[in-house]
Amino acid sequence: MQMGRMALPLFCTLALVGLGFSEDVPTGKYMGSAKCKNCHSTAAKGDQFDAWLKTKHAKAFEQLASPEAIKLGKTKGVDQPQKSAECLKCHVTAYEVPAAQKHKNFDATMGVQCESCHGPGSKHVEARLAADEPPAGEKPIEVGKDEIIGHPGADTCRKCHNKDGPSYKPFAFKKYLKEIAHLDPRKKRPADYQDKIPDDPKDDPEAEKIEFKK
Repeated sequence: MQMGRMALPLFCTLALVGLGFSEDVPTGKYMGSAKCKNCHSTAAKGDQFDAWLKTKHAKAFEQLASPEAIKLGKTKGVDQPQKSAECLKCHVTAYEVPAAQKHKNFDATMGVQCESCHGPGSKHVEARLAADEPPAGEKPIEVGKDEIIGHPGADTCRKCHNKDGPSYKPFAFKKYLKEIAHLDPRKKRPADYQDKIPDDPKDDPEAEKIEFKK
């Protein structure tokens, strides 16, 4: 049973190719969000780690133990959502990935982590450690496509945000993307950057009725 990843995706391909959105997953090991924090937790870079912590993604595994999740589970014949593969495949990053492809310190209980959307990060970590950090205020180094997914596409989200989940809410890529935006301020973008993202042909028109709780 899939619990829907709780309505907030971290980021098809054809519709968004002009903006660099991608579904190609690089190879490498999953490192975990605790590793991402080392470089993505400063205001100068956008503090993506803290932005993630404030989303429901960060508590996706924890949420499976809630009374609401247990009640939903029973409607699908699942007694313990936190132990069910049908739930964990969307509430835990890299759940179905072999242990050999995860760093020894990878913590699955951190829920839907950065790499659920951006792909395994070991190559990214290695490349950034080997590169010189740009001086403060300068544009960051462009990340290679074989390093990590810089701009995950809508199909990444729909692997879990779909009608198979008992808690599914109508999904629209652009609408939901704005809710979890964690842009790097060093990359100068037009103020209407996100508004210019094309509507995805697979978007549910009912999504416009969804109101997000703050």
